[in-house]
Amino acid sequence: MSSVSQNTTDDLRPIDPKPACGLTRRAFLHTSILGVSGVALASCTRGIMQRNEIEITKRTFAIEHLSPAFEGKTITFLSDIHAGPFMDLEELKRIVGLVNGLGSDMIVIPGDFVTSQANEVDPFAEAMSGLKAPLGVFACTGNHDYYAGVDLVSRGVEESGITLLRNENASVTVNGQKLYLIGVDDDDAKTVAHYVEGKPAPHIEAAWSGVPSNAPTILLCHKPYMFEDFARMNVGLMLAGHTHGGQIVLGRIGRTVLAFSSLASEYVEGTYVPQDRQSKTQMYVSRGIGVVGVPIRINCPPEITQITLRSRIA
Repeated sequence: MSSVSQNTTDDLRPIDPKPACGLTRRAFLHTSILGVSGVALASCTRGIMQRNEIEITKRTFAIEHLSPAFEGKTITFLSDIHAGPFMDLEELKRIVGLVNGLGSDMIVIPGDFVTSQANEVDPFAEAMSGLKAPLGVFACTGNHDYYAGVDLVSRGVEESGITLLRNENASVTVNGQKLYLIGVDDDDAKTVAHYVEGKPAPHIEAAWSGVPSNAPTILLCHKPYMFEDFARMNVGLMLAGHTHGGQIVLGRIGRTVLAFSSLASEYVEGTYVPQDRQSKTQMYVSRGIGVVGVPIRINCPPEITQITLRSRIA
C-alpha cells in the first residue's frame, strides 16, 4: 500500500517539458502516459482488494430519553449491501457471518438491499435469512430498491425475516422500557420538510404514528440529506447510508471528503450533529458494504458498525 502511494507521488510530480535526455515530444508523452496508467492500474488493483476488506468500526451514542434498561445494548449497523453483479451469494453469506459474529442485540439496515434487478432479491433474501439478533433485525428501503421494484424487493426482505419499516415504526422492549425504531421509505423521506413547516405530510405522520412524545427514537433513513429537518423533530439517532463514504476518495481535508458524493451533500461518512445546538439529534452515515458503477473502493473501505447505546435522561 505504501509503495503505491510513493509511486503515485513520484509519477505525478511536475516534469520539465524539455527533458535533458533528449526524448522527442511524442516519446515523452508516451512515457508519461504509461507512467500515469501504471499508477491508475495500481490504484485500481488496490481498490478492488479494498472492496472486500470490510472494516468493523465501533461507536457509542447517548440517546435522549433512553431508559437505563438499554444501557450497553448494541446495534450492528450496515447499509448499501447491493446484492448484484459485484455482491454474489457467497459474499452475502460471508457478510452475514461477520454480522452474526459481532453478537449484537439488534441489527439495522437502512436500504439498498439490491443494485437494480429483480433477480437480485432471491440471493439477498437467502443469505440475510441467516441474520440473528435477540431484539430483532430492522430495515427501511433505499433508492436502488425502487429501481428493482420496491414492492417486490420488500416482499423478499420480509420473507428473509427482516422487519421492514415503510413509513412506520416498531418498538423494542427491555425490562418494560421501550425504544422506538422509525423507518421512512426512501421515496417519501423528502416530505419531512413539509412536516416541519406545518404542511400535510402523510408519509412522515404515518411513520411517527403512535410514538409518544419524548420517546427515545432511532430513525432509519437511507439518504442523509434531510438530517437538519429530522433534527427539528428531535430524533434521538439517525442512521443513514447512500453515499458509500464516497467510494472513490481522492483525499480528506479535516471533515471534508474529496469525492464526487461530497458535491451532492456535506454528509458523506461518520458522525454529524445539527446546526441547531439545542437539538440533541445525532446522525451516523455508513460507508456501506457494496459498490455501484465500478467494483472499486479507494481510500474508503466498506464498513460494518457496531453501536453501543448509552442513556441520557433529560
